[in-house]
Amino acid sequence: MISTIHDSPAEAPKRPVRGLRLYLLALVMAVLVPALAGGVATAWQLAEAQREQVEASLHSSARAMAVALDRELEVLTTSATSLASWPVLRSAQPDAPGLAEFHSHAADVANSYGGWVAIARGDGTQLLDTREPLGTALPAWRGRLWIEQVLASGRPAVSDMFLAEAGKRPVLAVFAPVRQTGSPAALRGSAEPLVLILAFDPAHLAEVMTEVQPGEIFSAVHTLEGRLIVRSVGRTSAGQPVPSWIAGAVARDEGGLAHGTALDGRSVTSAFQRLDRLPWSAIISIPYDRYSAAWRTPLERLALGGLALLLAGLILALIVARRLLQPIGNLAAEAEALAAGDATPQLKAPIGVAEFEALRLGLHRSTELIRSRAVAEGKVQAAEAVAQALRTERDRARLYFDVARVMLLVLGPDGRVQGINRRGLEVLGLSHENEVIGRDWVSEFLPLAARPAMRLMLERIASGEMDPVTVVHEAPVLRSDGEHRLIAWHNAALRDAEGRLAVIVASGEDVTDPRAAEERQVLLMREVDHRAKNALAVVQSILRMTETPDPADFAATVEGRVSALARAHTLLASENWTGSDLRLLVEAELAGYVAKGQVSIGGPGVWLSPEAVQAVSMVAHELATNAIRHGALAQPGGQVSVQWEATPQGDLRVVWAEQSGPGLRIPRPGRRGFGLRMVDATVRSQFRGRIAYDWRPEGLQCTMTIAAERVSLRGPINPLPASPVIKGPRPPPSRTRRILLAEDEPLVAMELDAQLREMGFTVVGPAATLQQAMDLAGQDHDLLGAVLDVNLGGQAVFPVADLLVRRGVPVVFATGYGSLPGGWATSGGQGRTALLRKPLSRGALAGALRELTGMPDASAEGAALRLQERA
Repeated sequence: MISTIHDSPAEAPKRPVRGLRLYLLALVMAVLVPALAGGVATAWQLAEAQREQVEASLHSSARAMAVALDRELEVLTTSATSLASWPVLRSAQPDAPGLAEFHSHAADVANSYGGWVAIARGDGTQLLDTREPLGTALPAWRGRLWIEQVLASGRPAVSDMFLAEAGKRPVLAVFAPVRQTGSPAALRGSAEPLVLILAFDPAHLAEVMTEVQPGEIFSAVHTLEGRLIVRSVGRTSAGQPVPSWIAGAVARDEGGLAHGTALDGRSVTSAFQRLDRLPWSAIISIPYDRYSAAWRTPLERLALGGLALLLAGLILALIVARRLLQPIGNLAAEAEALAAGDATPQLKAPIGVAEFEALRLGLHRSTELIRSRAVAEGKVQAAEAVAQALRTERDRARLYFDVARVMLLVLGPDGRVQGINRRGLEVLGLSHENEVIGRDWVSEFLPLAARPAMRLMLERIASGEMDPVTVVHEAPVLRSDGEHRLIAWHNAALRDAEGRLAVIVASGEDVTDPRAAEERQVLLMREVDHRAKNALAVVQSILRMTETPDPADFAATVEGRVSALARAHTLLASENWTGSDLRLLVEAELAGYVAKGQVSIGGPGVWLSPEAVQAVSMVAHELATNAIRHGALAQPGGQVSVQWEATPQGDLRVVWAEQSGPGLRIPRPGRRGFGLRMVDATVRSQFRGRIAYDWRPEGLQCTMTIAAERVSLRGPINPLPASPVIKGPRPPPSRTRRILLAEDEPLVAMELDAQLREMGFTVVGPAATLQQAMDLAGQDHDLLGAVLDVNLGGQAVFPVADLLVRRGVPVVFATGYGSLPGGWATSGGQGRTALLRKPLSRGALAGALRELTGMPDASAEGAALRLQERA
C-alpha cells in the first residue's frame, strides 16, 4: 500500500486515499460482475422454464388421473345399472328360477372389483348379499341415506366412503335403482322399490392409479370434507383427514399446485384436478427435493462457476498489483525520507514504467530545492508550534470559563468589563459577549440604588484598602429586560509585580429564586401562625360567651361549637384552603338526622369562599343545636328543611324551615340566647347579608342571604325575587367613649364587643370588611379610639389606621401575626398605636386602651349598662 506524505494539516486530502490494489480489484469487479449478472439472469430464466415444465407435467398427470378415475367410476356405474336391469329382480318371486343364476353372476362381477353385490329395500332391509347363500337372514344396510337419495332421483349414484359393517374398514359403493314392471310385489312379498348396491374396496381405485403412471404417488380426496378417499401407497390411510394446505387448495380451486408436508412427514409438491362426476380431486405428489432439483441445479452450478471465475480474476489482479506496487513503494520510501529531512536521493536506477520514472526524476529535482529551504522553514515551524500551544491553552481556559455554572466576570481597574462567561450572559439576558465587553459595569448593569456602594467597593479594592477574597456580598444586577436579579458575589483581585490592580475576577451565583422561596416560606409561616391564633381567639370567644350555669351543659355546648369549628377546618384543609361545598357542611352538622330521614337538603351546587366556610359551619351548628334542644328535632316526627337558591342580584338565599311533629306546636322562645345572637352577627358581618326569623307555631323559619362574593354557584340557578331590605331605627350615637371595632371573625367580634361594653365604651361597629371600617371611620368624628383586626377578609386594615392617626385617634391593632406587615410599627412615629396578639386577654385590651386614651376603665359604668340592656 502506498504511504502518503502531508506537509501540514491544511494539505490533507478531502477524501480518504485508497491504494492501487483496491483500484485493480475494483477494475476486475467492474468487468466480471456485469458478466456474472447476465449469466445469473439467463440461468434464472432457464430455471423458471424448467420449473414451469415440471409443473405442467404434474398438472397433465393430475388431469390424466382425474380422467382415469372418472372412466373407472363410469364403468362401475354401468356394471351396477346392468345388474339392476335383470328381469328376475323386476318380476321374480323369492323362489323364482333365475335368482340363483343372478346371485352367481353378480358375485363374479363384484369379485372383479374386490367387492360384493346387495339388494335392499328403501328402509335398508337387505334381501340379497352375494357374500351369503340365498335365503340367509341379513342385517339392515348401513348406507340408508344413499338408498333414499337414489330412490328419490331414480338415477344411480356413487357414494362417499362409509362403513358398510361395524368394525370393518370403509368402502365405496355404486347404488342403482331396480326398475320393476308387472306385479308390484317385490322379493319376499314386498311391494317396496328395490336398490342394487355394488360395494367395492377403495384399493381397486388405487390399482387404477398405479396402472396410469407407475412409480408415482397418487391419491383421491373429497373436496368438500377434506378426507382421503384412496392413495396409491399407504392404502391404510383411507378415510383420514388430509393436511390443511392441500384440503384448502382442492376446496378452493378445480386444479392447481400446492406445497406442504404429506401424511408420512415428507415435504412434497402436489398437483390436483377435480373430477367431473364427483366432488373428488385427483392428486399426484412428488418429493419437494425432486421438484426443486429441476430448476435449482442450474443455478447452483452457475453460482459455483461464477465464484471460481471471480476468485481467479481477483488473484490475477493481486499479482499485477504486486508487480506495480514495488516501484511505487520505493518512491514512497524516498518521499518519506525526504520529509524526515534526508535530502539524499535513494533511487538512482531508472524504473521500467514511464510514468513512475517521470515521478522519480521530479522527486530528485525537488530534493535540491527542499534542501535550500529546510533551514529557513525550521525557524518558522518552531514559531508556529509555540503559537499553536498558546492558542490551545487559550481555548482550554475559555472552555473552562464558559462551562462554569456560576456567573464569571472580569473587570478592569476602571470598572469596565473585560470578560464574561456564558452563564453571565444568561443572567443578564444577553446573547453575545460583544454586548458587554468594554462597557462600564456599575453604571450600565447595576440598578441605580446599588451603584454608589459598588463604586466605593471597587475604589477600595483598587487602593488596597479591602481584600476582595474576604468579602462575600449580595447585590442585584439589571437584566436587559429591566428585571432585577440578586447575585451572591465572591471576588478576587489580580495585581502586577508592582502591586497595581490588573483585573478583578468576580464569581456570582444567582440567588433570586432561593431568596424568593425563603421569603415565601416566611410568609407561609406567618400565615399559619395567624390562622392558628385566629382559631384560638375564636375558641376563647366561645368559652367566654357561652352562658349556662350547669357545668355539664357548658361543657357540651363548648364541645359542640369547637367541634363545628374543627369540622370547618378539616374541610378547608382537605381542599387546600380554597373553600368548601355548602352541602357537605350542612350534611356534616345534621348527619345523624339526615340518615333518619328527618332532614331534607336541596339546592344547586355552591362553593363557599375560605372566609365563609367557618362562619357557615358555626351558623349551621347553632341552628341545628337550637332545633335539637328546643325545636322540631326535639319532637317525635319533627322535620327540618334546608334549601337555597340564587337571587337576581347574585346573592344566595338560604331558608332553614322547621316542621313540628303531628299535632304538636313549638312555643316561641322568651329571649334569644348567645347562639342565635352569634348567627345574627355572623350573617350580617361575615356573610355581608341579611337574616330574618319567623317564629311560626309549627316551627322556626330562618331566612338569610349570603353575599355573592362569598359563594360560587356550581349548578343550575333558579333566581328568587329580591327580598326587601328591612331597616330598623338606629340608636342615636353617643358623643363620649366611642370605640370603633373592626373584626371579621363573628365570635371574636362579639366577644370584643362585650369586653368593650363591660369597660364602659360605646362600640361603633363591628365592621367585618375594610370598606365598612372606612365608612364608619369617615362618618364618625367623635371616636375616642379604635380596635382593628389587621386582616379583614384578606385586606390589610392600614388605610383605616392611616385615616384615624391623622385625626389623632389612637389605634389598638389585634392580630395573629408576630409583627405588623406593610412598614407599620407601634414605635415608628405613626401616631398612638399598640399591638395586641390574639387570643386577647381582658386585661391586655383594657390596659392598652387606658394607656392610649388616658381614660380610666369604667367597668362599673359598663356593668350598669349591661344590667340595663338585660332588663
